[in-house]
Amino acid sequence: MNQAKSKTTKQAPKKKPSHSPLSKCLHFLFKWAVITINVLFKTALLLPIPIFLLWYSFSIDRNGWFQGEQYEREIALAMLDGNPISNFEKMEEREIVKLYAQNLSEPPQAISLGSSRILQMTAQIAGTDNFFNAGMIGAEQPDVMSSYYLFDRAEKIPEIVILGVDPWIFSSAPEATTYRRVDWKMYNDFLYYGLGHQDVVVTTEQENMNFWLSLTSPSFFQENLEYYIENKETGMRPQIVQGDVYAQTNDVKMPDGSVLYSDSMRSASIEDVNHIALTAINNSFVNCEDFYEMDASLISLFEEFISYMQNKGSRVVLMLAPYHPIVYEKVLEQPERYSGFFQVESWLRNFAAEKGLSLYGSYDPVAVGCSNEDFFDGWHIKGSGISKFFNGISNLEPYTPSADLAFLPRLP
Repeated sequence: MNQAKSKTTKQAPKKKPSHSPLSKCLHFLFKWAVITINVLFKTALLLPIPIFLLWYSFSIDRNGWFQGEQYEREIALAMLDGNPISNFEKMEEREIVKLYAQNLSEPPQAISLGSSRILQMTAQIAGTDNFFNAGMIGAEQPDVMSSYYLFDRAEKIPEIVILGVDPWIFSSAPEATTYRRVDWKMYNDFLYYGLGHQDVVVTTEQENMNFWLSLTSPSFFQENLEYYIENKETGMRPQIVQGDVYAQTNDVKMPDGSVLYSDSMRSASIEDVNHIALTAINNSFVNCEDFYEMDASLISLFEEFISYMQNKGSRVVLMLAPYHPIVYEKVLEQPERYSGFFQVESWLRNFAAEKGLSLYGSYDPVAVGCSNEDFFDGWHIKGSGISKFFNGISNLEPYTPSADLAFLPRLP
């Protein structure tokens, strides 16, 4: 009987083993450690890709931002020895100008300053062998001023400065003030020590940081890849030209600092150049979009700069490089859109007359007798075109409006 009852007695359910807080914590940590290791492993498999992108952009470096000073010194010395340089677009032009000025044996008789629109000014056109073109691709107002300061700091003050005045240096519009390649340390040094501005804010660290951050940009990688594909047969680094300098397939930096464009660009037909100019102005009037009025602070800074050069003993020549006839005609048709641009030349002529400066050229090609055949594209005039209105430094005279009626531009 008791045995039968024992068979029908229900057994108590088994209790689940309890876990201590410590064991729960260890279990949680283990779980996430496994997940973390798994993620890290998969990330490690992909890590070579961004590393490769960084390395590639750094090693190709189409803008020359990461080149060492020693190599740039070799290039500057090669130019001083009379050697033309290919692949010069990759050079850090500001560093080259600094090293060139430092290593000059004596001050140059004449230099030219400005953007690529002044780079066709050669020693032959200037009329002296003791000449250097310190113009820079994409130069903006800080670049122009800093370039002169480089010669001043090296105690190589030029006797004559041919200043290529681009209209956009008086514009505060976003397109004219990108400051993509400005050497801020040099420019701030000039403002502080040269012009006596006490409110200068040093931004060199941020600018350098931006250069390094560019290595992470996919678009910068694409630019370097395209540059490599275009230049892989000619070599990536700037180098002394071998063979006929006039038969090169890429642009060449001449010993006097001027630029010799490639054979294909120099031999382009007038029809092709006209098409290039028309396409360009239909897209944008470079650095002059949204330029409705000359900026008063930039005018004041320009006046300070001119006075500074004169006080240093340099004679200043203002050079107004004309635009392609198609470009200028298109701009004339839109006076309200480009009102600031049309203010610049009239102001410069009055300023030159007031200060006793020499002034040559005009933004209007017709005013200086230039035609379509005198241009490489919409913005850049040939040396033969410059020679039509500039006869060299031996013939300099102060600008007087009454004697310059033939050079007055067409205005809206």
